[in-house]
Amino acid sequence: FNGGANISSPPPSSPPPATTNRSTGVGSVPGNGNKVSTKVIIAVVVTVLAVAAAITVALLALMCIRSKKKKSNMHSGSPTETGGEYFSTIESLQYDLPMLQSATNYFSDENKLGEGGFGGVYKGTLPNGQQIAVKRLSRSSGQGAPEFKNEVMLVAKLQHRNLVKLLGFCLDGKEKLLVYEYVPNKSLDCFLFGKPLYNLKLHVEA
Repeated sequence: FNGGANISSPPPSSPPPATTNRSTGVGSVPGNGNKVSTKVIIAVVVTVLAVAAAITVALLALMCIRSKKKKSNMHSGSPTETGGEYFSTIESLQYDLPMLQSATNYFSDENKLGEGGFGGVYKGTLPNGQQIAVKRLSRSSGQGAPEFKNEVMLVAKLQHRNLVKLLGFCLDGKEKLLVYEYVPNKSLDCFLFGKPLYNLKLHVEA
């Protein structure tokens, strides 16, 4: 008996598995993340620009509407009240007080044409050489600023052969001044003396 004949030899060891160069998921994330971040940034920028453009268009449209409305009010001649005492339709008729003071030599007696029941009248010369007659209404007239401006607008629109043309007005604090066209050869009594604006308006309409 050969004892060593029945002893089996150990099975040959299997070769080690071949290694593969597979890219792991961790290695692929940074590239995809950069692409996603870029897309998000682009989307945010586009959204912000779109919103800004929409706001700009809305503001421009609002400005155009307000401008058209203001022009419409000025052409219609109807006074538009803003703030209770301001009529934007008569801005073109308003003179500033320093200009009229300079034109009349500060309402000197030498420039005074006469005195009426509602104030004195002074001759003046504007910087462009135009001669004017300025009526300085009495401070005790009691007429408010809105009523004064509204009546100035009405009288300025009147055209009558017996009326001296009203060029404009000045309202500065307690000073209420009416600026007329100066007519050397025409008596100013019929218009400048003794008649307030509302009496004149009723007289002409009658």
